[in-house]
Amino acid sequence: MDRYISLMWLEMVLGTGGRRLWQIMEKTDDPAKLCERILSGDTELLTAGEKEKAERISTDEAERIISLAREQGQRVAAIGDEDYPKRWYGLDDAPALVFCRGDIKALNESTVIHTAGTREPSKYTLSLIDVLCADLALRGFAISCGLAEGSDTRTAEAVLGRGGKVIAVYPTSLENEYPKNAGDIKERVAQSGLLISEYPPGYKGRMNFQRRNRLAVALASAVVITEAAEDSKGLDNAERALDTGLPVLVVPPHLLYSGRYSGQRDLLRKGCIPIFDGSDAVRVLAERHEISPEGYGLKVGTENAQAVSKQEKAPKKPARELNSTESTIYDLLKENGAMSLDEITARSGLSVMEVLTCMTGLELAGIAVSLPGKRYELDS
Repeated sequence: MDRYISLMWLEMVLGTGGRRLWQIMEKTDDPAKLCERILSGDTELLTAGEKEKAERISTDEAERIISLAREQGQRVAAIGDEDYPKRWYGLDDAPALVFCRGDIKALNESTVIHTAGTREPSKYTLSLIDVLCADLALRGFAISCGLAEGSDTRTAEAVLGRGGKVIAVYPTSLENEYPKNAGDIKERVAQSGLLISEYPPGYKGRMNFQRRNRLAVALASAVVITEAAEDSKGLDNAERALDTGLPVLVVPPHLLYSGRYSGQRDLLRKGCIPIFDGSDAVRVLAERHEISPEGYGLKVGTENAQAVSKQEKAPKKPARELNSTESTIYDLLKENGAMSLDEITARSGLSVMEVLTCMTGLELAGIAVSLPGKRYELDS
């Protein structure tokens, strides 16, 4: 059975979102074999409700949905595909399938900064977004936002106006009207950036914004908060970033004692990083060895850039103990320098999926970095 159809059928039986699927199947397993087992009557691992769905839902229906997505111009990517978001491999509930419109390669070839704000931003915030997000786009960052009315749409306009890439993770299926009355900007994002969703065509469930935030933050190297009151829902993005060790950059409050900006105040008190322009994002990510400062418009010569440059001479020692698989790959990269995915797979004896999962963990730990052409090297 086709892998995409197999995964679609499994999600229809087990539910959208990968946690339940990965409870009964390893990410490296063959989904077609699991489907065959269930369809042949081996339902020991399923709940009563899942067994009922397995008996009621046909694989023809899964095939119809995959075909419908492609007819609508959507690209379907499965976990294990080269274009599947590599930063999602570390999630215990990684989507098995994603549905995209636009440049899916932007996810793995770009450094993504996720932004969050409010649906009713102040005039000051709107003006700031115009400058800051345009600056980030011109430096080469891909900008992720939710496309909701207010800060998100202003962010998208600023980035698109400078020829940049906007990435929007959807809380529903791509053909649904979200956000309302945003057809034009949605199409513009699809033309030059990326719309991505874990929900297939025909999805009728409620929009899950917290789930969307989790996936959007997981794609990013940093999160920027442009405006947030104390009870702002946008703060969920910042909390998720802090929980996973991502840097959170915060626009300083326009008015110190205004409740409109109290969420920003509280984040800064927690130790989040103030951002005044795009160079602050460059410095933070360069210090984390995620980017080269020169490649994002920061000339070597500043104190921070010089410090980064001096540290690029030798591989860093791992900051944590490596497991056996990680040690194998670490030793290969230490001995040979930059290697392609195929070379690592051949030399290590591991599967492609094992190498991809391991490399994602090493990258997120700051031990290794990815290079163009699916190559990797140890961070230095």
